Amino acid sequence: MFKREALRFALLAAAALPAAAQDTRREFRPEFNLYMQADDRTRVLFRGDLQQGENVNYSQGSVLAAVDFALRPLFRRDLRQRGNVFRSRYLSFRIGYQYRGSFVTGGSAPEHRGIAELTGRYPLPGHIVIIDRNRGDFRFVKGQAYSSRYRNRLWVERDLKVRGIVFTPYIFGELFFDTRFDAWSTRRFALGGQIQTGPHVVLEPYAMRQVNTRSTPRLTEALGFKLNLFF
Repeated sequence: MFKREALRFALLAAAALPAAAQDTRREFRPEFNLYMQADDRTRVLFRGDLQQGENVNYSQGSVLAAVDFALRPLFRRDLRQRGNVFRSRYLSFRIGYQYRGSFVTGGSAPEHRGIAELTGRYPLPGHIVIIDRNRGDFRFVKGQAYSSRYRNRLWVERDLKVRGIVFTPYIFGELFFDTRFDAWSTRRFALGGQIQTGPHVVLEPYAMRQVNTRSTPRLTEALGFKLNLFF
């Protein structure tokens, strides 16, 4: 109960949209990310995640493989010395493949998805960094015609260090344009933090609130946890 109310309070200001309880899906989202550095400007990402419904019979997951490229090393200032060297890059590009499927009978249809992302990082005074990610999803869903989505995510973070522990609180908002409806169908808001627990390990708890005007239920509230490994 406490987690549920904390999630509502944390994201209320970002997404102050009323919704009936029966029109809300609550989830827990564990995720594992393995980043393998090929060289100073290239790395490979392997990801696995689950979405487990709390109040409905809903469970699905995905696996992803992608390659990141640092396009232009204009931003040389290191924000922090740690395994994720891409945090010191001004501009990066990602290309990848994702498979998503359901673990329950009658769940969402299997999906094959191509992904292309362009991410820019902009330092501000006070050690604040703005990250603007533009992403395209190229979707092949079983039983449906080909479709695509454009997603724009604006992320704000700041590195902090308390008693030797380094962590990065963040907040972001994201909009989705879906070609199936020719409309901006989804709004997503989240806040969380990245906690460095070793030279290669970053833990990332977060809370998320998402409104999809073209789905049922249209409101999703989630608590998530990411385990990120950097090598």
